[in-house]
Amino acid sequence: MVSGHEPYAQVTHEALIRRWALSRQEVESRVEQLRQRADILDAAKAGGARRVVLLSSIGVASRSDSESHGGTGLALDRAVRESGMDWTVLRAGGFASNAYAWAEPVRTRRTVAAPLAGIGLPVIDPADIADVAAPALHEDGHAGQVHELTGPALTTPRQQAEALAEALGEPVRFIELTREEAREQMLAFMPAPVVETTLTILGEPNAAELRLSPAVEQILGRPPRTFADWARRHIAAFA
Repeated sequence: MVSGHEPYAQVTHEALIRRWALSRQEVESRVEQLRQRADILDAAKAGGARRVVLLSSIGVASRSDSESHGGTGLALDRAVRESGMDWTVLRAGGFASNAYAWAEPVRTRRTVAAPLAGIGLPVIDPADIADVAAPALHEDGHAGQVHELTGPALTTPRQQAEALAEALGEPVRFIELTREEAREQMLAFMPAPVVETTLTILGEPNAAELRLSPAVEQILGRPPRTFADWARRHIAAFA
């Protein structure tokens, strides 16, 4: 057990069993991951670090009752807040780079297949997250702050496919999957609770998940990059 973190780990252990009905092996694995993160925080503090920045997710707050987007995420938030260092939490929206999942079918068949084609979310370029993290870690004024980071506009899966086509200079066909088809594909690499929460966010986003945050522009003095910007910079992966 980690000194100073034992009660936190114990509460998390009991909550995972009670709320999510996970197997004991799954619970032990997750709690061990949390203990390792507590070890990292303790080691950083012992080494003289004064600041810590946590990359979190908007879903940690907007879906706090879910296993995948709340649960462990809130426990990590708590560990950082209780670390004794100046902390900053970056709550990011969906990453533009999630489009890499389409790289192979775009390269080989010029197709994108995704569910819920007409529902937009404010996806963010990971480069913007990094650009915000740097001053949060190295400059004053960010301690104890939660920065919500989003892109500049709601962008649908179909619009993302169109942006890739424009960057390629070639047509990209969009195939809209049913929710069941998407669920079946996602279950191949995600646990079922993660799949369900993800599909709910994609198909029934709440107000917090649709909100456009001004934080990137306030911190960096420029607007966040668009998905089209991301696509142009990374189009080699899809060519």
